[in-house]
Amino acid sequence: MDEEYQEEQIDLRDYLRVLLKRRWLIFTIFMIVVLTVAIHTFSATPIYQATARIVIEKENPNVVSIQEVMAVDTTGSDYYQTQYKIIESRTVAREVIKRLDLENSLEFFPPPKDDIISNAKQWVQDIITFWKDWVKSIIRTELPEEADVTDEAGEYTPDSDLVSDFINRINVQPIRNSRLVDINMEAKAPKLAASMVNELVRTYIDKNLEIKLEAAKDAVKWLTERIEEERKKVEAAENDLLRYKEKHEIITDFSSDAEKITAEKLAQLNAQVVEAESNRVGAETRYQQALALEDTPEMLDSIPEVLKNELVRDIKKMEVNLYNRSSELSKKYGKNHPKMVAIRSELKELTMRKAQEVKRVVGSLRNEYRLAVAKEESLRKALNMQKTESLALNKKAIQFGVLKRQAESSRNMYELLVKRFKETSLTEEMKTGNIRIIDKAEVPRYPIKPKKKMNLLLAMVVGLTLGIGFAFFLEYLDNTIKLSEEVKSQLRIPYLGLVPAYTTNGDFDGIAPDLVTVHSPKSTASESFRGIRTSILFTSADHSPQVVLISSAGPEEGKTACVSNLAVAMAQSGSRVVLLDCDMRRPRVHQIFEIPRDSGISSFLVGTDELKEVVRRTPIKDLDVIASGPIPPNPSEMLGSKKMKALIEALRKDYDRILIDTPPITAVTDTSVLAPLSDGVILIVRAGVTPKPLIQTGLGQLQSVNARLLGAVLNGVQTGRDSYYYYQYYYYYYGEDGHRKRKQRKKDKNATSSAEYNS
Repeated sequence: MDEEYQEEQIDLRDYLRVLLKRRWLIFTIFMIVVLTVAIHTFSATPIYQATARIVIEKENPNVVSIQEVMAVDTTGSDYYQTQYKIIESRTVAREVIKRLDLENSLEFFPPPKDDIISNAKQWVQDIITFWKDWVKSIIRTELPEEADVTDEAGEYTPDSDLVSDFINRINVQPIRNSRLVDINMEAKAPKLAASMVNELVRTYIDKNLEIKLEAAKDAVKWLTERIEEERKKVEAAENDLLRYKEKHEIITDFSSDAEKITAEKLAQLNAQVVEAESNRVGAETRYQQALALEDTPEMLDSIPEVLKNELVRDIKKMEVNLYNRSSELSKKYGKNHPKMVAIRSELKELTMRKAQEVKRVVGSLRNEYRLAVAKEESLRKALNMQKTESLALNKKAIQFGVLKRQAESSRNMYELLVKRFKETSLTEEMKTGNIRIIDKAEVPRYPIKPKKKMNLLLAMVVGLTLGIGFAFFLEYLDNTIKLSEEVKSQLRIPYLGLVPAYTTNGDFDGIAPDLVTVHSPKSTASESFRGIRTSILFTSADHSPQVVLISSAGPEEGKTACVSNLAVAMAQSGSRVVLLDCDMRRPRVHQIFEIPRDSGISSFLVGTDELKEVVRRTPIKDLDVIASGPIPPNPSEMLGSKKMKALIEALRKDYDRILIDTPPITAVTDTSVLAPLSDGVILIVRAGVTPKPLIQTGLGQLQSVNARLLGAVLNGVQTGRDSYYYYQYYYYYYGEDGHRKRKQRKKDKNATSSAEYNS
């Protein structure tokens, strides 16, 4: 887990190495961007900007109030957004163009430049326009009728481009938390910029006022029509009311007092009827009582009316007096005494008079009863009549009220419209608005475009960003092996060492330029080969490999030069070494060691030559070479023969180290055939060139034949300041004077390749 974590860690030095490696690409892109922007900035025509400030009030400063006629809510944000769009409208733009005669302005119609660049641009634009028109003419599917409709609805006018250009220059900037608005316009000429802004503001104010006046005119027209209609309605309603009053003989209006009086009359009559009914019942009761006692005169005295009668009461008093006298006289006189007879005669007369008075009282009760009945009937008749009249009056009042309210409503509407008509007429004559100019645009002194410092700064930032981004993008697309860590982590095979790029140009006293271990034994490349030799010897704890096969995944990775220098390094260490050139398709070993190729492995395998005849001595001590010999038609069959195996076994007895140069693994099967005969295989990988998938394919072929893989060697590594290995590539060596020196390997500016060979 710790190892995996360390592998996934991001090392900033890797990013630095990428930047150093591709610094010229980054610098080139950076300079292209900066120079392009600088040329455009310093050659561009200066653009000036003029600004005018206006205020858009919330409320219309009108003297009269006609909100009912033309209600405009100026408190919402939609009102201000509408005003901003009116400023940028084509109608306002056309009016400004007309006032300033911009159709003949050099600002919008500059004369064509007569130079090569301008002519080329114009030629390209003409071609593009031609092809656009041609494509439109082909794909147009409109019918003639549709075209006519389009023309009537609104065709493309000649000044449309000018209007669009003018509108594109308008910039409306509302000031936050205020009703102030800044209006900006740009132009090449500073005076024209100020003139356009000021004229735009004036035109906008005029258009705004014109819109309001048009609305007032429309309102006046509408009110005039409505007033005439309402006047006719008022006349009709009043005539209907008058006819109704004449028909029903209504003199006064039906007021609440009249209704109150009528109600009081009904209540009074109703009370009188109740009272009359009560009186009639009482009179009837007394009369019936009197009739019931009429046959018993002695009982009539019990009638209250009789008892209350003064005459009856006087008679009774007189009778009492007479009875008292009769009682006194009876004591003196007999009953036939004249005085007694006279008293009886007076009593009889009084009784008769009393009977007559009682009859008269009974008669009065009868008359009283009849009068009560008549009065009750009369009051009931009057109550019914009053009810009938009240109902009729209510019906008349309802219809009268309907007609009266209709007439009043029509009259009120008429008067309201007349009032609004007067207010609107007055507003139409007023020349005030809710938009005022705060600051007029002044002629600008300095251009706002191009912003040289900002453009150059942005160009440097963008150029550097693009350069770095493109560098890392190329690095991302690079799927080759460049670092030793990638060999371990991605290929999962041992890493034996690296071979730096070294020069193959120059005179080396007859020695092949590829044999750097011979003509430059103290160079870093030679030290690298000696280090790889040591790594090979220590690949096994028991015994070092005797037969080593060197190959590569693809062609031109420098395996032949590597195997040749490894052979020299091993021979210089005191081992007897033989180098076999088993690349029978494109052999190169004989060229490096300058030996003939007429006899070699192929001639030995077919039996033409003996082993001692194909082994060639070299000027390097303890190093022999066996060339490939004539190129056979079937190299794979020959290398896989028993005689090849016998050759290897024979050489094992005479040499300490046997190095075999083979073709690329993925190109042919020769390496796969020879790999089982060796003690180990070394894979040469050209740093920054060989793709990872190709290497993985070659490793898969070696694993399929159970070959022992000793490790990989990175060839052609750049160790200069812009390389991946600059920070870690140091060597220590001993000089001829025997003192230890420390030397940092720097990239040789004359190095053009790293021993590329055709394998």
